[in-house]
Amino acid sequence: MEATDVLRLRVILDDINAERLILPSRPETVNALIIEIKNKLNLAYDFWLQFQDPEFDNALCNLVNIEDLPSKATIKIVRYLEPDLSSTSTDDTLLSDNTDSLDRLCRWPEIFVIPTFSYEVEHALREGNYAFVKEGKTLNLTRDQKHNILDGMAAEIYKHKAYPSTKNILMAAEALVRKHPCLKEKGSGTGYEGWKNSLRFKMGNYRTKLSRAGIKDVAVNAGKRSRTNPEGAASRAKIKRPRRGEINFMPNYPQGETKDTLENLRLEMVEQFKKTVTDRDMIIIHQHMQRTFALRREEIVNSAPPIAELKDRWPALFCEAQLYSEFHRITNQNLPYSFYAALDKYTPQLLKLYKKRKTGSFGEKMEDVLRAYEEQDKNNITAARTAALAGLPLYLKEDSSEVFKTCKDDLESIQDGAVALVAVVNEEDVPAGVPFESHHVSIVLEDQVVMSHRSWTDSLVILFGMIYALHLSYPEKLSGFFEFIQVILLNLDDGRKQLKPKLQALRNEL
Repeated sequence: MEATDVLRLRVILDDINAERLILPSRPETVNALIIEIKNKLNLAYDFWLQFQDPEFDNALCNLVNIEDLPSKATIKIVRYLEPDLSSTSTDDTLLSDNTDSLDRLCRWPEIFVIPTFSYEVEHALREGNYAFVKEGKTLNLTRDQKHNILDGMAAEIYKHKAYPSTKNILMAAEALVRKHPCLKEKGSGTGYEGWKNSLRFKMGNYRTKLSRAGIKDVAVNAGKRSRTNPEGAASRAKIKRPRRGEINFMPNYPQGETKDTLENLRLEMVEQFKKTVTDRDMIIIHQHMQRTFALRREEIVNSAPPIAELKDRWPALFCEAQLYSEFHRITNQNLPYSFYAALDKYTPQLLKLYKKRKTGSFGEKMEDVLRAYEEQDKNNITAARTAALAGLPLYLKEDSSEVFKTCKDDLESIQDGAVALVAVVNEEDVPAGVPFESHHVSIVLEDQVVMSHRSWTDSLVILFGMIYALHLSYPEKLSGFFEFIQVILLNLDDGRKQLKPKLQALRNEL
């Protein structure tokens, strides 16, 4: 469909309200459509969209690709709801949190918004932009004016990232010159190369200033080698910063809280978990988990305690609902919804690619996976998802045998390793170690069963959430598989990572 298509929409707001909405052009993305709907209908809450899919007799389906939406369509708004805290079930509930303990509430924007500078600088820019339009003259800034602009830009960039990538800095510099063309640099091919370099150095100075003020996500890297500390570690050694798209990597304590007060809240949660499941106050647990987020991240990132110790200190982190809440705090993403929406989008393409890869030992194993899939009910979406995920390590030529395991009944008979999914099945001869049916699947970390689930795909989602929540490394032999989930399915990319050639090739294919 053309990007200029007029969109005629019937927007279902709830069980009794619907609005008619006509957009003169089709937004480029689903997120852009959501923003349009929010603005046109004055909606202050967050939501995702479903649409009546004509290919399935107008049944409601999640809207993932804007191209799937007909020019005349009925769409339904589905709000992100506060979870039912009396239950740990997350089947029908998307989690949201209070934000009092989060430093950042959004990801790096698609369009960088330039902040407002001082009154004097804004006046100079208005006059300069007018002169640029009329005569093509650029503005000569004073030293103080340039410092004011760089200070304002650094603060705005830090709202999104403490350690922006070169791509992020480039986007900010480009946005600055686009809004204020009088700042274009003569002799520069882009017109903003100098601004990019100035912003890069400014961010380093800005982090130093924040570190001295005790801001945790930059103070954690203080004490490196310098003139005053010649014996310290090299300035770039073991920098602790977001590397997998985290937006709240190490937040500050909530206002009015100290390490001691947060520790008291942690102890209250431990006492709650000494009670039976029915007697636990899940509302208190949820509120305390939110409030103690900064303390937990500080402990996990700085000290990397053993899993057994973390289970004792933070038992709620090993409950499915709270694990998904933790992932949302770290990344601002709803893990199960984002994972399955993207997986369902790519599954048909992945299965087609797998059918072409039938050479060598990996090809033989791929045939086994596809043959097992062909024996399943074709209307079973779980089987298609399982096949897509089981074939992925084979397609990337990675060895999944140390992570994806099966057994008949005795978990203790398996040397589990640091990270594993162990499925209890009727037959141990399972292609690629990924069963289409299982009695249950155990999530294993550091030779301990930390959680269990009936579904293998749901167990994989939990394991991925655990890796983020506990700040674990990806299993070395399956790093491409987990990077596929991170970068391609969940779009959690910090703009720095260079994908492996095989993974980049797969991304291009998709």
